[in-house]
Amino acid sequence: MVDGLLDRLGVPTTAYTHGNHPVHTPIDGSAIASVHLGSKAQVTAKIDQAEQAFQAWRNVPAPRRGELIRLFGEVLRKHKAELGELVSIEAGKITQEGLGEVQEMIDICDFAVGLSRQLYGL
Repeated sequence: MVDGLLDRLGVPTTAYTHGNHPVHTPIDGSAIASVHLGSKAQVTAKIDQAEQAFQAWRNVPAPRRGELIRLFGEVLRKHKAELGELVSIEAGKITQEGLGEVQEMIDICDFAVGLSRQLYGL
């Protein structure tokens, strides 16, 4: 069920099959993946990496950040059906609600692009 969907989204099989923690869909309780849970040290390292990325990202001019977010929104649009289906499986929502969740992400991208063109670019 999820294998073909994640394959279409370009997710390598090893990313969701070789973990130490099973993932179940709330729809029927069936296992849909197995992910790796990181240790406290691994999670701390990832948080530190995210902080460093934020420090670099905030120095990128706002219009350039907006362009990247615009491109991200285009990828969301391209894969809206697949992502909506994935949200439905993961969260136990009907497909229309899953599609609505993806549309909200697209709308936020559009909003952020507009903000990036404001004089102060915050």
